[in-house]
Amino acid sequence: MSSKTMLAVGLAAATLVVFVVVIAMGGALRAGLAPWPGIGVAVLAIAAFVVSRERRSFVVAGLLAASGVLGVVYALIRTEFLMASSFPGPIFGIILGLPILGLAVAGAVGATRDRKRRDGTSGRPAAL
Repeated sequence: MSSKTMLAVGLAAATLVVFVVVIAMGGALRAGLAPWPGIGVAVLAIAAFVVSRERRSFVVAGLLAASGVLGVVYALIRTEFLMASSFPGPIFGIILGLPILGLAVAGAVGATRDRKRRDGTSGRPAAL
């Protein structure tokens, strides 16, 4: 595993850790930290994605996906499935979670493409 991949895994893991810690504290507003955790999560996720750009990793994609899903699920639960949303508040979990989930999907697609390229397959069915 290259040093860039290890750095990207560390950044993606830090994204997940920051999300979990903020949720454990009752949210950024309740903890008196708003908007810094959200900014930190966004910066960490983007940095993980960019650092792993040359060689995508399923581990980075998985950690980013876990972070995105965690943010969205937390926001949906806290807002009673968007029935009682206030701004700012838990709705930021969705605002941050969906783009992070998108980065995870893009990373997984890139990792799949890289793996096919290394294996020498094009992913297309063979001509008869």
